[in-house]
Amino acid sequence: MRGMDPEEARRIADQQRACFNRAVEAFDVPQPADVLARLHAVVAAAGIAPGEAVLDVGAGVGVLLPFIRRYRPGRIIACDLAERMLDRLALKYPEVEVRRADIAELDLPDASVDVAFMNAMYGNIADKAAAQRNVARMLRPGGRLVVSHPEGRAFVDQLRATSSLFIEPYPTQEEFAAALAPHGLVVTLYRDEPQLYLMLAGKSAAA
Repeated sequence: MRGMDPEEARRIADQQRACFNRAVEAFDVPQPADVLARLHAVVAAAGIAPGEAVLDVGAGVGVLLPFIRRYRPGRIIACDLAERMLDRLALKYPEVEVRRADIAELDLPDASVDVAFMNAMYGNIADKAAAQRNVARMLRPGGRLVVSHPEGRAFVDQLRATSSLFIEPYPTQEEFAAALAPHGLVVTLYRDEPQLYLMLAGKSAAA
């Protein structure tokens, strides 16, 4: 997977930031029971152990956080481009560390994260090659990356057809395996269902 021109990636990130800052009220609403059940399945797939460090990428207003907290992680970091999203998240979850950053540029120490979630935002990442490389750097050996969407891949394709935002399709299992392998990440679970997209990859001890 080739990287994107840095200036173009910044332009796209600025557009995303402005859009999601404007839309914070639309995102901070109760989710239907069936969506909540699928979000629970997404978080459960990561196998979070008590005390682990969890990174929620594109956290928005914190839709995954109630499920993450059930596993009693030692540290939760929420990363997002939109500061208004993070402000809303911080009001509800003051114990969560917030970082306003593009995931391709998030500056956490090497091997400091056990689990990284990218829920309902992977298609919006401009430079996916840089993002995957940076997440792999931050993951500890044995760490896990979860990429998911609780409405499925077809829903993302519909958004692409109707939105002016940068949105790319979600990868097939083979595409993800090829993209992640250079970073020491191995796909261990892949579900591409009508209303759930879920990919789990683990970082090898030798990476």
